[in-house]
Amino acid sequence: MFISQNTNGYGQLGLPEAPNFMNGSSPAAPNSPYDTFSGAPMTPGNTGESALYVTPTYHGSAFDVSATFGLGYVTGSTTNATYWAESLMPTLNPHLGSQALGYGVAFPTRPGQDDGSAFAASVLSGSIATKDGSLRLRGGWFDLTQSDSFVFAQPAYQSAIPSLAVLPAESLGNGPPNAEWWALSGGVYPLHGIDFTGKHGIGTLELTDATLPSLPGSSARLTQGSFVIDHGEGTRFSAEVSHVTTGGAPVATTILFAQGTPQLTSQGLLPFGTIGGQRETIYGLRGAFHIFGLADGVVEYGHSVYDANGVALPGTGKPGNYYHAGVTKTVRRATGSFDVYKNEPYYATAILPYGAPENVWSVAWSWPGQWLKSNYQLINNYPVNVDRQGYRIKYGVNGGPLEVHASYANFGEIDPITFTNAQQTGFVDGFFLPQADNAATLGRQNQYGLWATWHAGFADLTVDWAEDAIRRGANLGHAIDFVSYVTPEYTMYASRRLTPYSLVTLGYAQYFMQGEFSSIVENVNFGQRQVFAGAELRWTPHTSTLVTVRGSAFSGYATSLTGIPAPDFTGTLFILEQRIKL
Repeated sequence: MFISQNTNGYGQLGLPEAPNFMNGSSPAAPNSPYDTFSGAPMTPGNTGESALYVTPTYHGSAFDVSATFGLGYVTGSTTNATYWAESLMPTLNPHLGSQALGYGVAFPTRPGQDDGSAFAASVLSGSIATKDGSLRLRGGWFDLTQSDSFVFAQPAYQSAIPSLAVLPAESLGNGPPNAEWWALSGGVYPLHGIDFTGKHGIGTLELTDATLPSLPGSSARLTQGSFVIDHGEGTRFSAEVSHVTTGGAPVATTILFAQGTPQLTSQGLLPFGTIGGQRETIYGLRGAFHIFGLADGVVEYGHSVYDANGVALPGTGKPGNYYHAGVTKTVRRATGSFDVYKNEPYYATAILPYGAPENVWSVAWSWPGQWLKSNYQLINNYPVNVDRQGYRIKYGVNGGPLEVHASYANFGEIDPITFTNAQQTGFVDGFFLPQADNAATLGRQNQYGLWATWHAGFADLTVDWAEDAIRRGANLGHAIDFVSYVTPEYTMYASRRLTPYSLVTLGYAQYFMQGEFSSIVENVNFGQRQVFAGAELRWTPHTSTLVTVRGSAFSGYATSLTGIPAPDFTGTLFILEQRIKL
């Protein structure tokens, strides 16, 4: 891969938050420079990356044995390598905890200011399996065979996966335009440890013991078991137990039940403390089934218990629960669904940072964003986040010359995030800041989505739109509690297959954040406009190439209104990736 990025303008400095954010003395992330669609930093620099994976396999009379070896080399801008390339080989990847590349949070203004190089030669994984696949033992880096995402989900990528189109993070579509020979990355980081899978009839058992991404000097470990009975044709039942522990040095976090004190920043009153020695166990049951042949149903229930060392109020933790029930009906090309959710504020709330501090640079009000920005949650928190309950309606028409998907969701806070509540061990609210006990109010979030593709004769034309509206009222005299902002984002693009061996795209995208956050007057107004073009080309049966170019322009308010210029800047990005498979 080759990546080249350039930025120009005051916003690339990330002021006024950047200096204290970089040295760890403030939880207030800078308003810029980052790509609002993905959260990936936009910094100038050039990067080259090469990776070679070899998987020899021995086919015996009773067992098959295989191993994966990897060679990787990275040179140039460590930020661009970490966030804009394909996910680096695990033994080079800062998000997984590798220190080989020497990545650190930086705000370069010209190429060369964050350069580094690293090389790794590693045995990445190995497996032994029976000929019929009924038994398999794996070691090293691997992805789970089965897991219900409300019990455990592998950590999501922090890098922006190279692709031919820019999409909203909450897109209702089928992913970016993509040729069948170009496999897109899975979007999650692998686990490291051992994994056993056993199958008998329609039942599958999986047992896992693995490490999770963690900061240098700390550790996180997962022990998990799951059992699935799959009858096929949409009837599936499962049970799962996940247990996670952390150790080593306490980690910094913006959560109030950790030991520390809130800080008043230009983005509001933000918690700032440290926590360690965490223990969380999550139990889950799931059933998917047909309802008398009239519709399809799903029911999910999760229960978690959590505790930690170094908390503000020891012994105040409570169990948390997760509930989901949904029904789906399909008639010819049309499919409609209705789902209700409840994700309690104590459910699955372990604080787990990625392997590099502050992996996501984004202000307190940015959406969508990773849960608590630089941390990953043990579960998939989409569509319903922690401390939220409500419903979601979806409708789609698939196939034919015009395809349309639409959705609406309405979620409200379950418990207000007061200073008393927020100090209870395990209590989390992902996107509102704490309030005084005598001024508690409940916030609400509405989600809107629309995806439409017209398969015209000359090209496929797509519109992809998502918007979140987030609001919390404030009592008289507590203006800092008021929140009311929207994050509309959309992308429009055309894709066309020129030949059986070439696919091209051209498009435009826009993302804005606008409204009030910890203020009764508008103090949030920042956005990105982007044009993009790309192509996937297949030269031979073994060689294919992706090339994409993006140009972005940012404009808006500074987070501090004390004479700091607006964080406006422009950026260009070029990515070239070539794959050879033999």
